[in-house]
Amino acid sequence: MAYVRFNLLLMVFAIASQGFCAHAQIRDGGIDPKNLGKGVWIYSLMDATNKLGGHIASVTNVNSLMQFFKSAGLRYCIVKAGTGDQLFGDCYAGPQFTSNLVNTAHSNGIAVFGYDRSYGSNIVGEIAVDNYIFNQGADGLVFDAEAEWESGSPWITNASAQAWQLLSTVRATWTNKFLAHSPFAIIGVHATFPYKEFGYWCDAVMPQIYHFSTAGLKSSPSATINWADVNWAAWQGSLVSLPQTNWAGVAVNWTNAIKPILPLQDVYGEVVSGGIICEGAAGAVYRDKDVMEFMDYAAADPHAQTAGGYRGANFWRADTIGTNQWANIAAGNSGNYSNVVNNLVLDDAAAVFTGAWNAVRVFASTTTSPTYYGATGTDTNCFGTNYFYKAQGGGAAFAQFNPLILIPGNYDVFQWHPFLTNASAGTPFIIGTPAGTNTALANQQTNAGNWSLVGRFYFPAGSSNFIRVLDNFSDATNVAVVDGLKLAYADADIVLDNTNPAVSFAGSWSAGSSSSGFYGADYRYAGSAATVTATATYQPNFPNAGLYNVFVWYPQGSNRATNAPWLISYFGGSTNVSVNQQTSGGAWLQIAAARPFSAGTNGFVQLANNAGPSVVLADAVRFSFAGPLAPVWFQAISRQADGRIQLTVNSTPGYGLWLDRTTNWLTWQPLTNLLSTNGQLVFTDNSSTNNSAGFYRARQ
Repeated sequence: MAYVRFNLLLMVFAIASQGFCAHAQIRDGGIDPKNLGKGVWIYSLMDATNKLGGHIASVTNVNSLMQFFKSAGLRYCIVKAGTGDQLFGDCYAGPQFTSNLVNTAHSNGIAVFGYDRSYGSNIVGEIAVDNYIFNQGADGLVFDAEAEWESGSPWITNASAQAWQLLSTVRATWTNKFLAHSPFAIIGVHATFPYKEFGYWCDAVMPQIYHFSTAGLKSSPSATINWADVNWAAWQGSLVSLPQTNWAGVAVNWTNAIKPILPLQDVYGEVVSGGIICEGAAGAVYRDKDVMEFMDYAAADPHAQTAGGYRGANFWRADTIGTNQWANIAAGNSGNYSNVVNNLVLDDAAAVFTGAWNAVRVFASTTTSPTYYGATGTDTNCFGTNYFYKAQGGGAAFAQFNPLILIPGNYDVFQWHPFLTNASAGTPFIIGTPAGTNTALANQQTNAGNWSLVGRFYFPAGSSNFIRVLDNFSDATNVAVVDGLKLAYADADIVLDNTNPAVSFAGSWSAGSSSSGFYGADYRYAGSAATVTATATYQPNFPNAGLYNVFVWYPQGSNRATNAPWLISYFGGSTNVSVNQQTSGGAWLQIAAARPFSAGTNGFVQLANNAGPSVVLADAVRFSFAGPLAPVWFQAISRQADGRIQLTVNSTPGYGLWLDRTTNWLTWQPLTNLLSTNGQLVFTDNSSTNNSAGFYRARQ
């Protein structure tokens, strides 16, 4: 995974050839089909703004809806705008999809894609709906094209030609807008759908990888993803052998229909009385943990049919998602971003096995049918499609995972095991770092089919860390199980209460405890003045350099300064923020986002008393890690005698570094992702010989 922050771009030489998925370029608004992240579908905006179907009390209008999406880590929403050739009104008098909706989403940092339930019965009419969507300011368009495009539909006389007319016309009008389509995922049972024509013109595909109706899936989210993998692998492979086609004067290579895959999952929680007031409620209630497994296996999938893995996922539909399901969506990761430290999720395919471990294949499938092959009948809740087990031994046999840590810090380590009646109650897990090893025993007789915490451990950056599962457990008749592994970044926020030694007070301050909602044992207050006569300084000792969000806490009350002046001093600069302390008391209030702080005690946050009226209050300050610090620059660039390019890049020690290349400033091709161990990385681009001029960028 990478944590993206673009830096200096220098003109150099060379550009590499592109792979199949490289045809999906960055579109208007910075929409990257290869790194789209998490999103959600809105069928009924009226139901979504009604407390998200009754599940989230704070959501009462479009603005609070988008704020909630942002808090859950969503990057985009997909909103219904049309049904075939008709605009969709939901329960409104006019269209549901409007420029006001788009503008409100944008003000909260959420991209908006409109979707049309495409039928293909009136191509000209559908094009008009699609034009309307973009004229409202949409960031993209999703064709919700399903069975109506298959051969059984009475209006589909030539699916390929009709799809080509629709897609090529929309693309010709909106040349650099994001387009995607959302078909059925199981191509083998929907063979007459024009997948390649939709794929050719779109930037991404959002296959509907959901429903557990087939017996062979055994209600396993991992198995549903695996079945889709098999179908898309077969389909992509079939395109390689197709000859070039001349279509309406366009020379078509059908491998250009292979685009990034962004899995779509349906999520239905409990039905809340009065929550759905417009459209129909969901009839099913799915397990809360299915969302978590879907996201985690999509991230770990060793057979992902997209170069670089699945870096986008979305969920149907917003108003039917339950409270716990929303929490799981918020906790999961998809895509790589500078302000997010992703979970590291590893299937057992990532482990190296020493000794005689028994492999159990649980799920497999053809393009038309999945099958359960498990050993016990109760091991259907494995992570992925298989697991390993071993009887008691002396410890010489083990499975070893080597997670690549790009961001040093504390990580919670979790393991996953299926239900086995003879699983060990004390399977040894050895956590190894350059500083030494720790041993933890996992009870694999409990919490099957879920993540179980092994412990919290500090990992330095790099690939020298390891996690081993050993066979020297004490309950001799049982077995150790190896299945999934997850590391979740857990560096605790730095909270400085006013009694902390890292907090210093200058001037006249008094302690108080009578106001409501103070943090810790008490709070401090100082009288307002025209000039500074008192300061409270919070100076944390940062364990790692990085970007941190800054929050303040003060108690509730009306006799407060309306312009309490806070100074945030950080690496490379400072920020002044005025806070009205008559409002938002008794909770954390963010006053700065993603400010860079170096390791140690060089940065600080300070409150002064040159404000009014009455008093200023100092109670607590919190620093929350938001991402790695990214001072990246090219120190040297040279062309070798054979035409290769050598780059010397300086960056923050101990973090990962990406190098990309382009010739047109639009489509960037990733070259490598390496660990910058000591802050300087020398890289030679071996593929640059005899290529035309191009550009490089470094990002951390």
